[in-house]
Amino acid sequence: MHKIGYWLLAIGCWLKTQLVRGFWFLVHGKIPQSAMPTAPFIREPRTLKFRKLVPFNKGDAAKRQGDSVNWTQLSTKILLFGITVSLCLPLTGCYDAREVDELGYVMAVGLDKGDPGFVKMTLQIAIPKNISGGGGEKSSGGGQESSLIAMVETHSIPIGLNNINTFLSRQLILADAKVIVFSSELAKEGLAPYLHSIIRSKDFRPTAFVAVSRTSAEEYIKNVAPKMETNPAKYYELNFNSYKYTGLFPATNIHSFYFDTESHEKQAIATLASVNKFGPDKDINLGGSTAKEKGQSITFLSDFKAGDIPRKSDLKSEIMGAAVFDGTKMVGELDGEESSFYLMTIGQYNYANWSFSDPKHTGRFFALNIKQGRKPNIKVRLVNGKPYIDIKIALEADILSIQSGENYEAPERIGEIENYASKKIKEGMMKLFEKCAREFHSDIFGFGSKAKYLVLTWKQWEAMHWLDIFKYSQFNTEVNLKIRRSGLIIRTIPEKQVQ
Repeated sequence: MHKIGYWLLAIGCWLKTQLVRGFWFLVHGKIPQSAMPTAPFIREPRTLKFRKLVPFNKGDAAKRQGDSVNWTQLSTKILLFGITVSLCLPLTGCYDAREVDELGYVMAVGLDKGDPGFVKMTLQIAIPKNISGGGGEKSSGGGQESSLIAMVETHSIPIGLNNINTFLSRQLILADAKVIVFSSELAKEGLAPYLHSIIRSKDFRPTAFVAVSRTSAEEYIKNVAPKMETNPAKYYELNFNSYKYTGLFPATNIHSFYFDTESHEKQAIATLASVNKFGPDKDINLGGSTAKEKGQSITFLSDFKAGDIPRKSDLKSEIMGAAVFDGTKMVGELDGEESSFYLMTIGQYNYANWSFSDPKHTGRFFALNIKQGRKPNIKVRLVNGKPYIDIKIALEADILSIQSGENYEAPERIGEIENYASKKIKEGMMKLFEKCAREFHSDIFGFGSKAKYLVLTWKQWEAMHWLDIFKYSQFNTEVNLKIRRSGLIIRTIPEKQVQ
């Protein structure tokens, strides 16, 4: 290959020289010495003499023959150029090409803690003939599997890939992997050895999602059995992008996750995944709610983490909440509601449905569809070395439901639920900021990027030690929620009381 490269370089230099000579010849009518290469195999240039172009005259034909171009020499050069180009064309062939039907496509990668010095690597590999044939995932009613699971215990990801290739007929590639799942047990010990391997590799896509499973990564991947898609890769893509209309978890790719673990101004966060604990024979309950931890008397469906959601379904895998990191080590978890507050703070909240208890009727609720009105306004200042952070959040909402029948849509009363919803969101955000600063000591919001203007040089920024002083931060939060639409009902008539 090196010899071919040298020949291509020599041919390229020769072609460049010929182009320069031709251009100079067209402009000046001769080829200068400076445009010629000094290689010994190149002949000395000849000065080509041309007369000024005049109208053709048969009587002058014989006179002009002495000043004409040496067409024999020019034809030889054109022939050599054609031969050179024809020789270069075969060199562009795909000598190292791999056929599509000779490759195995990995859709998900899972890493669990193994024996000392080892890690358990689980791969979900596509079965193309079943996906293209329209077969669904294997279920109790039969059908074809669209993927297979392979697990190996290894020192590193590349070595594990080699080991799995020994019993599979196709060479595995990781370029189409949609998600990388770490177990929470492994994440709490630190992900640095595995992140460096993933980022260094040219096989992983930087857009692959990152998730932390509360169960083992192997168990989570084995329970990914989509019913509405034949291709699990499509399921991962749609499922992890559903944060745009649920707001119950953040979607982080491996590229941004790695840089956040190495950053001086922000710390990392990943999607929280798990397998639902309620089986067909087990009644659902609210025991996994985080409402009591947050001091709430009422439980909402966003007060849960992955694995504890009160539901029953043929689909066992689920995602809700977030895993919080300090460096490369996991230090805590957020539930669905706290994840929504996180997205609002960083400006990545799109829209989602919320429910609030009715301020005038116990046991009744009203529902809003809330979206972010504009990007948050965040300012950071230092007072005696302690950060003071001001956050302003602007939200817009549409009324979805009012169970009590109160006419909150009236212009003079719409402010009641606007203020109530703003107050509840502000309280939840303040608790989240305090939790991340005091308990986790982790600036997942990127407030440090807003504090950079306080210094002039990089050395001053390093000397500030933002990630160390963040735990002393004081927060001032302002939430402004405005209701824009009331749906197709413009006035609610209260229900008549039964005597």
